[in-house]
Amino acid sequence: MARGDRGTRTAPSKLEILVKVLQLERAQGHRDMAVTGGLDAFLGASADEFRQVLADVDRTPGTYESRDSSARELMVSQILSSSGVAPAKATQRAAPQPKTSPKPARAKAATKKSSKKVEPPEALPLKTHIDDLKFIRKPTLGNFRKMAVETLHDLLYLFPLRHIDYSNVKQIAYLEIDEEVSVIGKVIRSTTKRIGRGATIVSINDGTGIVDATWFNQPYLATRFKPGTTLALSGKVGVYRDRAQFQNPEYETASGTSAEEMIKAGGLLPVYPSTEGMYQRTLRTATNKALEVGLPSVIDPLPAEIRKNQKLYKLTEAIHGMHLPESKEEFAEARRRLAWDELFVNQVAVQTRRLQWRERDAAVLIPLNPPVMEHFRGLLPFNLTNGQESALAEIVAELESTVPMARLLQGEVGSGKTVIALAAMLMAAGEGYQAALMAPTEVLAEQHFLNITSMLTGGDTSIFNEGYLRSFEMPGFDEPLRIALLLGSIRQSEKAEIQRQLSEGHIQLAIGTHALFQEEVEIPQLALAVVDEQHRFGVEQRAALQGKGIRPHLLAMSATPIPRSLALTLYGDLDISTLRELPGGRKSIKTRWLRSKSDRESGYQLIREEVAAGRQAFVVCPFIEPSDQIDARSATSEYERLRLGELKDLRLGLLHGRMSLADKQEVMEQVHAREIDVLVATPVIEVGIDVPNATVMMVESAERFGLSQLHQLRGRVGRGEYASHCFVLTDGAGTEAQERLQIIERTYDGFELSEEDLRIRGPGDYLGTRQSGMPDLKVATIRDVELMAFAKVEAADLLEMDPELQKRAHRPLAALVKTQLEKMTGTLS
Repeated sequence: MARGDRGTRTAPSKLEILVKVLQLERAQGHRDMAVTGGLDAFLGASADEFRQVLADVDRTPGTYESRDSSARELMVSQILSSSGVAPAKATQRAAPQPKTSPKPARAKAATKKSSKKVEPPEALPLKTHIDDLKFIRKPTLGNFRKMAVETLHDLLYLFPLRHIDYSNVKQIAYLEIDEEVSVIGKVIRSTTKRIGRGATIVSINDGTGIVDATWFNQPYLATRFKPGTTLALSGKVGVYRDRAQFQNPEYETASGTSAEEMIKAGGLLPVYPSTEGMYQRTLRTATNKALEVGLPSVIDPLPAEIRKNQKLYKLTEAIHGMHLPESKEEFAEARRRLAWDELFVNQVAVQTRRLQWRERDAAVLIPLNPPVMEHFRGLLPFNLTNGQESALAEIVAELESTVPMARLLQGEVGSGKTVIALAAMLMAAGEGYQAALMAPTEVLAEQHFLNITSMLTGGDTSIFNEGYLRSFEMPGFDEPLRIALLLGSIRQSEKAEIQRQLSEGHIQLAIGTHALFQEEVEIPQLALAVVDEQHRFGVEQRAALQGKGIRPHLLAMSATPIPRSLALTLYGDLDISTLRELPGGRKSIKTRWLRSKSDRESGYQLIREEVAAGRQAFVVCPFIEPSDQIDARSATSEYERLRLGELKDLRLGLLHGRMSLADKQEVMEQVHAREIDVLVATPVIEVGIDVPNATVMMVESAERFGLSQLHQLRGRVGRGEYASHCFVLTDGAGTEAQERLQIIERTYDGFELSEEDLRIRGPGDYLGTRQSGMPDLKVATIRDVELMAFAKVEAADLLEMDPELQKRAHRPLAALVKTQLEKMTGTLS
């Protein structure tokens, strides 16, 4: 039957399971290996159900395990015959009984009995509470709640973590290296070894041979797999010291498995997420019953045309296939459908918000002011790259429209995003409006303030006013251009003066943090809001800023390239401008991970040589002060150590976030004047520092940084005409940190690094906050990029046809989108 058109499957009957067990036992040569724990245990567990078909079995030879091969063959044939299956050769699966063949009398009786109409279980509403589900035992209710299972719907969507594959069970004697198989045998040895955090090594015997299985970092398994335990293993066969071995295989013990589960007769056994005191048998029983009573109540919210276009399963079929697939291929298709649902709802939600943003109110039209732009270009010590020109043209076109801009500006480290953002802010200021730039931290806001004032004066800091409010003459402006820095930590008197001038429209450019969101801050002519590292702001904060002005345009900036999966989900409601090209004249940066003491000394030697040649260097530490709790280098202690040690003959400077703005500015002026040879700093320098003469970046305790941050720090050098170097050093790195350092050592492309960083850290850690706007994905992952792209296209087509999802067929989807919009904390509001 065609995919997507099959009806909901029902669980096999006990008799059907018995037949499959016996057929598998026959095919395996009557070795008592078809079912975990042996055939005697399986038959005994369901004796009442099998009473009729076991009536004619000759009991004289004893149990199945005690019989010889020929007696076992006879017993299997007797049972199958009573079940209506013809005898066959021991080495072959039973052939279907011809329709014309007469059936034994008992088989007719069994058929007649099984043909009685069985009433299907009563369907229940999906909102039914687990307290009201008769198949949930009261002692287990607390454990289900710990797993966030409160309703029948939650139970249906409690999907397995994985499935153990029993579709290819082999004898140990016939295992082949590198094949994916399952084996079933009895544990004969169970030991632990000191490997890493401890390893469990188990040996099992199936009567034909012995195979070992090793689980690393799981020493507790040794006590679970006691000798005599029947154990099923599934995985790839490897080899160690000329012996077959499984490494970290899937496993299942007979003690935790019911009769049906002990075989799954060539199927896939689900393994569910659990909690202490909750057994897999309990979870499998509960989900099976949930499928019976819950699937009939499931309403598919996906329009049928989209389902057919994308060749997707029906929702009921997909839910069933996630729990009880008949093959790996079926599971993959079931997962694809449910992943699609998550991504498609997200895409409809973000595109709905984008439509609402663009249609709610008109933005102010900001025409290009040629004198202002020409003067600004003349202040820059370089020409804009082709990528910058293209991005600026896109932004100018949108500012010259009354449709509110919603754009993300992303790019490679050092590609000049701040220059483009400042050009847009000057367009607004040149027409008498105000513009604001928000940064997530005071340190970053200060860096933007210093960097922008430096750009606006061509690097001449002598005309700066002291403090957080600065003004100077600029062509194209009727009055002096005023730029202010508003932070929560500045003195109240300075804050009050900045707030007063903002409310009166005298300050054209405002830079700040959350202080810009406070109710007492008024920015009546705000026409452009620039949000740096916008994923670190909540929707309430952005809404508060947008409420300050007349309907501002929005420009978001990302410090590093955005992985494509996030561009399609987190930033799905934004147009994206990408800067890939670096300014001309940039030299390559050679990156090395200095692992040994001699490597470290070679790094210091290179710094001394570069300084002797007239160059400068940075040494970055993750913390300002040393800590008793954290083993990592600090800027203050490293500054003192280097000043008296390896770099004692050089001029060292210190920069960190606790210094006053004036002190930071003084240090940076000394760096630009080449009065400091080596600047020891915290990550305060990762953004906004442009020192073309610097050629060495040394990052201490590099295991404390993510890939994107390491790439940002590396981008502080290599900005001039000289070849540059980046050294990463560690005092101890775990497996994940080692992987990051190996990647940064060999990879220089920021877009590739962003994908690797997201893969290693995951969306939550990568974005640094749960209010980032990343959808809560349970089935889909960040690797489903192709599915995301298809979902984006289908969502756009749907909203073009029915923008408010008012058609009857779209109402179930509209309810899901509404819920998603309420949960989302994306870029627009």
